[in-house]
Amino acid sequence: MSIFSPVLCMLGRHSPRRRKVEWNGRTYTGHCRHCGKSIERKSHRNWRLTAE
Repeated sequence: MSIFSPVLCMLGRHSPRRRKVEWNGRTYTGHCRHCGKSIERKSHRNWRLTAE
C-alpha cells in the first residue's frame, strides 16, 4: 500500500479490491481497497464514490 493512498481517497481517486468487483447490470461496483467505501466505475480506471 502506498503512503499516498489515503490522500488519493480524500481527493476522490479510489481503487477497488479487484476480486470483489461485481457487475450489477448497469455498472461495475465494489469497495475501495484503501478506505472501504462503496465505489462504482465511471470509465476505465476511473472509480468514484457510489451516489446513494
